[in-house]
Amino acid sequence: MLSTEVMTFHMPFVARQLDSTPRILIVRLSAHGDVIHTLPLLSALKKRYPQAYVGWLVEESAAPLLINHPLIDRLHVSSRKRWLKLAKNPLNWPKALVELRALIQELRHEKYEVSLDVQGLLKSAMWPFLAQIPHRYGFLNTREFGDLFYTDTLPYHDLKNPNLPVVERFLDFARALGCQIHTPEFVIPPSSETSRQKVANLLSTSAPDLPLVAIAPFTRWASKHWLPEAWSQLLTDLLRLPVRVVIIGSPQDASATQAILNQVSNEPKTGELLNWVGQTDWPDLYALFQQTRLMIGLDSGPLHVANAVGTPVIIGLYGPTASGRTGPIGPQHVTLSTALPCQPCYAHECPIKTHDCMRQLTPIAVMAMVRQQLGLSAVAESGCPV
Repeated sequence: MLSTEVMTFHMPFVARQLDSTPRILIVRLSAHGDVIHTLPLLSALKKRYPQAYVGWLVEESAAPLLINHPLIDRLHVSSRKRWLKLAKNPLNWPKALVELRALIQELRHEKYEVSLDVQGLLKSAMWPFLAQIPHRYGFLNTREFGDLFYTDTLPYHDLKNPNLPVVERFLDFARALGCQIHTPEFVIPPSSETSRQKVANLLSTSAPDLPLVAIAPFTRWASKHWLPEAWSQLLTDLLRLPVRVVIIGSPQDASATQAILNQVSNEPKTGELLNWVGQTDWPDLYALFQQTRLMIGLDSGPLHVANAVGTPVIIGLYGPTASGRTGPIGPQHVTLSTALPCQPCYAHECPIKTHDCMRQLTPIAVMAMVRQQLGLSAVAESGCPV
């Protein structure tokens, strides 16, 4: 079934040419942004092998991003976090083991021939091994010794290389299987009627002729957070413009949102503010970003969803992570970052306790980008034209 030919991508490598109907499993369990970054790999595989049967193993939290995806033939869902909770009580061990065994049997039943462990961790590398997939691909020297479970290894890549886009890194799996790639292609699931109707209902009270600007101020990493007062000032400035501003986030972000909104100026506004925090889920964002003119966010899931959807302009705010690694793809998008010696640190908490990489990003700089991208007249801090 498998033949080989020599091709070159980042390093010389022997690529495997599959037959016309291969069965391939992609393993990318989490997180939301990284699942989105893996979509071009899926597209490349299906473009090269249109008759391929492709499965994807993902964890429960990120599964909504992939439900009903037109290029995925079977979506497998790992309940790892729930199993870990069950494991805290010995009485729940039988239930967890039954579910664990059921997932292994589910994977084996599909008779995958090739697996691609995009995540490169022990928790991801073990699944293709347990599923008895004969050709298991992954990068050399992965964390947690996950590469011990692979049969085929790609050259080592520095996970923290600030100049290597993770999308390209993931696409090396496709290159290893004989795919020729010119431009990363994002294919997303179609927006459901439920999501389209929800977004339409939420927008129904706003002026349809005003451009839609989406704001995503929240992320799980404390080190990525922009200061609440900075978001408040940005919102104050945005609302001086003829735009509709939509704030998105999870229900857990409600109190942080209110703290931001409490500091927004009460001066007369030209624009409209829509607080949707806690009212949308991941599939709804596909529908929202299809109508969004400009999106402003941190290096987090919503920004990468907007990039995959094709939102015309994205402004990314980067501190502890590198825009060259996870920045939005496309020349129309922009990222703002300071140039401190400690960047990028990739730490969840600021190692030097100053948070300067985000603190030194100013609302004035972001607004300059907003006005430039929207083609609007410049407005000074006072609200007067300049």
